[in-house]
Amino acid sequence: MNPEKDAIERLWDEITPKLYGYLVNTLKNPAIADDILQTAWLKAIEALPQFHDRGHGFSAWIFSIARNEMRMHWRKQGREIPYDPEVHDLPEEEREKKDIFIEQLLQALPEEDRELVRLRYIADLPFNKIAKLLELNPVTVRVKMHRTLARARDILNRKIYE
Repeated sequence: MNPEKDAIERLWDEITPKLYGYLVNTLKNPAIADDILQTAWLKAIEALPQFHDRGHGFSAWIFSIARNEMRMHWRKQGREIPYDPEVHDLPEEEREKKDIFIEQLLQALPEEDRELVRLRYIADLPFNKIAKLLELNPVTVRVKMHRTLARARDILNRKIYE
């Protein structure tokens, strides 16, 4: 067998579920998410000879490629905002109550905060990889996440006492 092919297959199996989950959650369209996932992997494989691990790993690199592909998609669509809840919400009967609640909470947060939550809890990326993706210091990412979670708690408390 080809060791290079085996290594790529292992990376695919490890990274794809997290990357796809992140894309679907961000784009709210599985077909577009699938297209961007495929494009990101194709670009990564084509550019693999130029890849140099600078301490952040392949997964951070492919997430960067996918994020750039999403931005290109949004620009082509004439919009930079990745989510319009009135257009993209799935019918309630297709979603579990937990997913609806989480989505409502995410929508109450600013886009920058939503992106942090998606990368950390949906894509399951560690802070150092998120820092690389967002071109921030890892300490800054931790502080921003702490503030994001505090804002989410405030929103939850307001909803409970309304």
